[in-house]
Formats: sequence, C-alpha cells, structure tokens
Amino acid sequence: MKVKIDDIIDAVDFDSDMSESFLNTKTEQVCMFTDEELRAAENNVDLSDSAEWYCEAVASAKYYLENQDDYLSLPEKYDFNEYRIIEKFIARVVIPKQSEMLSQSIHGKGAFRRFKTVLEKLGLADEWYKYRGQKLREFVEFWCKENKIDFE
Repeated sequence: MKVKIDDIIDAVDFDSDMSESFLNTKTEQVCMFTDEELRAAENNVDLSDSAEWYCEAVASAKYYLENQDDYLSLPEKYDFNEYRIIEKFIARVVIPKQSEMLSQSIHGKGAFRRFKTVLEKLGLADEWYKYRGQKLREFVEFWCKENKIDFE
C-alpha cells in the first residue's frame, strides 16, 4: 500500500493556523483535525447534541491523541515558503514589464492579493497555478522521500 501523494498535497495546500494535518503511518491515510476537534477530544466534551460528522471528527481526534506514535505531522503551508516560489516564478517571466509589475506587487502588506490581481491582469494566472502546483508536488515528494514514505 502506498500513500496517495495528492492527499498530502491537498493537506499541505489546505493548511491553516486552526488545524493540523497528519499521516497515519499504520493506515497510510491523511487526516486533518481542527483545533476545536482536538480540544473537544482532549476535554471529553459532551457531544450528545452535536452533528454526526462532528462526533466522528472528534472520535478520530481522540484516537489520534491516544495513538500519536502512529502519526507523522505533515509539513505546514509555511514550510512550503510560497513567497520564495513567487519570487522564482517572477524570475522566469521573460517580458521585462510584466516581471517588473509582478515584482512590485509582492512588497508590503497584501502582497499575495496584489500578486494574484496582477497575474490576472497580465493573463499569467494559469501559468502561475501550474508552476505553483508543480513546485508544491516537488516539495511534498521531497518530504515523502526524507521520511521514507512510499507514494503514488
């Protein structure tokens, strides 16, 4: 059995400050727990009035807490360093005016939003997302190899 690399890619891409993602090394399944689910599992919160999906999520979080040795933390989105990937993408843009506009867009507060706006304006969004997806896949493949995880 091999880990589905797309599941790890999705987990890294979906990462947020309010959740954690793991690989269950026994089942080779990727799982994500929100901070709320983990707190509920730690504190044995009464779930009698909760939705079924939430009860299942808390039960999975509880299992994780009781079996942490079976889990490997997945890299966080910040480990991917998207800002550096943006800089590398801009360096590949061959039209100087476009490169200059993109470079100016990534400085200061709101850089990611401005960068995406300029990409759309220049018609480079598809090229960016393809490049970003390729770099994210390479990042996850490297992580898998470092952690001796077979993937497909």
